[in-house]
Amino acid sequence: MKIVPLQRRIAAEDLHSLLADVDVVLDCSDNFATRHALNRACVVGRKPLVSGAAIRFDAQVAVFDLRKADAPCYACLFPEDGEIEDVQCSTMGVFAPLTGVVGALQAMEAAKLLVEAGQTLNGRLLLLDAKQSEWRTVRVKRDPACAVCALRAS
Repeated sequence: MKIVPLQRRIAAEDLHSLLADVDVVLDCSDNFATRHALNRACVVGRKPLVSGAAIRFDAQVAVFDLRKADAPCYACLFPEDGEIEDVQCSTMGVFAPLTGVVGALQAMEAAKLLVEAGQTLNGRLLLLDAKQSEWRTVRVKRDPACAVCALRAS
């Protein structure tokens, strides 16, 4: 197994070639434009996407196993044309230990996908309120009208 971290700006048109030889994509970005570009590339390439985010004292982790015909994609949860405020950690801050929790959960989900062990978070959004130390899980269904994944072949 080889892990290739990318810490540079990548043009959307380069994503398809970069993802061609990968087995799992981990999204550790901090903005919706990047998340949506990665999601579109993963939908086209049918690559599992492990998404993680943290801001202030709140975090979320989800898996979009796009190898499965009934799996939702990131845009099913957060539509590209949705009215979601794009706030970044650099502006709003983040409770530092929370990023470690999110990263560890993403690594765990990626490992489970790679070795096909256990049940992943595919179709579920795991939410953490670090102030209250409370976890919550929300089911995410594939949106038949999703602008990104609705037309993908089953």
